[in-house]
Amino acid sequence: MNTAHLFRCMAGLLAWLVILPVWAAQSITLTLQEYPPFMGKDLPYQGLLTRVVVAAFAQQHIAVKLESVPNNRAIEAPRRGLYDGSFGWARSPEREKDLFYTESVMALRMVFCQRKGESYPWQTLEELAPYRIGATSGNYYSDDFTNLQKSGVLQVDFAGSDVANLRKLLGKRIDLFPIDAEVGPYLMATNLAPEETTQLSCQDKAYWTAPLHVVISRQRQDGGQLVQQFNTGLAKLKQSGEFARMLDETRRQINQQAQ
Repeated sequence: MNTAHLFRCMAGLLAWLVILPVWAAQSITLTLQEYPPFMGKDLPYQGLLTRVVVAAFAQQHIAVKLESVPNNRAIEAPRRGLYDGSFGWARSPEREKDLFYTESVMALRMVFCQRKGESYPWQTLEELAPYRIGATSGNYYSDDFTNLQKSGVLQVDFAGSDVANLRKLLGKRIDLFPIDAEVGPYLMATNLAPEETTQLSCQDKAYWTAPLHVVISRQRQDGGQLVQQFNTGLAKLKQSGEFARMLDETRRQINQQAQ
């Protein structure tokens, strides 16, 4: 090997070593809210949704750092640029002013939980006007729900957590509480005594199917690019079948933990 060829090889190697740390170091910090079994710091893989979100970014060689914060801060902090983003959020016109949204990752089926033995028949949300409805600060319950709340049609009483609202149901301080059809029973099983759980039930009919997205702060200059990268990674996961496999495996582990 002559000297010129050796020099070219060494120069190429040095260029690769310069580029490699930049590529490997690409990362984002996302807030992690408590919404088990979809998200939660003490769950296997930190939740169903968390696992596939992290995996979709990993497909694009982006490492995710998770910061566990209170639910209302989980969305407000990225809006203010304090974190790069978050996940598990439905679209809302107000939030889109501050956040980029990815493609939908999963969807919630929002139903009403109530005390067993009581009846609250309804066809439209307006028909629930006579009843006291609980809500969790920082959560979004659909455009229709928000508009009816702001106009005073719905009587909405806020609490700091979903579990607090379930306890308000038990204490007859509210009549109905909207929550995902999978989340509600999970929280009852893991946070209430068996004799308390038997006093509550969730309706079968969903009032809203809520697509869940990753959100990226618009204050991050490459936010639009990160959204595109995530969407590409998510599509790869779904096309390969890995997305469904991860959900099945994680759901089994979470259910085993809850027993």
